[in-house]
Amino acid sequence: MRGWIWPLAIVAILAGAAAAAFHFRADIATSLVARAAQSGLSANLPRSLPDGLHAAFCGTGSPLPDRSRAGPCLTVIAGERVFVFDAGEGAAETISLMGIPQGDIEAVFLTHLHSDHFDGLAPLALQHWAAASATQPMLVVGPTGTLRVTAGLNEAYGIDSSYRAAHHGPEIMPPGGAGMRAQEFTIPAADGEMITLVDDGGVRILAFRVDHAPADAVGYRIEYGGRSIVISGDTARSQSLAMAAQGADLLVHEVIAPELDRIMHDAADASGRENVAVIFTDIMDYHTSPEDAGAVAAEAQVGALALTHFLPQTPIPGLVEVFVRDARRTYDGPIYAMRDGDVISLPSAGGIRRSHQLRF
Repeated sequence: MRGWIWPLAIVAILAGAAAAAFHFRADIATSLVARAAQSGLSANLPRSLPDGLHAAFCGTGSPLPDRSRAGPCLTVIAGERVFVFDAGEGAAETISLMGIPQGDIEAVFLTHLHSDHFDGLAPLALQHWAAASATQPMLVVGPTGTLRVTAGLNEAYGIDSSYRAAHHGPEIMPPGGAGMRAQEFTIPAADGEMITLVDDGGVRILAFRVDHAPADAVGYRIEYGGRSIVISGDTARSQSLAMAAQGADLLVHEVIAPELDRIMHDAADASGRENVAVIFTDIMDYHTSPEDAGAVAAEAQVGALALTHFLPQTPIPGLVEVFVRDARRTYDGPIYAMRDGDVISLPSAGGIRRSHQLRF
């Protein structure tokens, strides 16, 4: 037995050292959290940006699973005013991690009512309510049917809202601020026709029809400080979009890569998943290839093209270059393959710059 004394002693020493290291790491991690919490809770991206128009990408994914991308979402900052366009799954988390105060969101504008463009609305409304003790529900603006969507989400989250109001009290969670209120509009019928939804404080937001049949869908043009951003929403190549985007500083366009889509189709077909294979065939009808997105950008003579809503997923580094490569065949201006957390800034003083604002 005496031969075991030294080995056991060594084991005891090593175990003690491991325990000490474990507690040391915990102390360091707690200290880092204390510093990060102060920085995170005081972050305010809109106030840190120069006066102008800014596109903050809070979701660059699609309905297909992608761990690095939230569902479709774009936050547009005009001066210090905050507007959100679509709110897919994970959008609220990304907006928060970018340092954008969710209580400052004036309205969410929906491009259409496919679920991947609104399935992050309820979490966003909850954060809008809690972040600033809002006394009014979050405003959601969209095509006919938006009222039905928001009413359903309000009903689904009604019990949760009542619990939170009861637990925290009316001063912290005012009952009248929970959920969403809807504002619907009729989509313009003709190419080139736009309707004005916001025109105050130097900000204009206009809507125009795009081709995403059978869904009723729109794109948006946002103007502020002499700069402009156009959002395609989901669409096949659209003449209406090209007309609305004329002279814009930035065109934010969804994309589907035919080459990659064929790979997914063939893989589904080979696996005996015929229904999935059909879906990969069908989605080509109502989305835009990078080459066509570039052609729209060239026709509209926009200043830059930002690609988003990547179909299929892009899990491998460098895969987004397939989209950029194809778009360069038809457009010779700046092309950006966007990531969650990216910001494209259009200062009123001129110029364009890209930054990354995702915090962890």
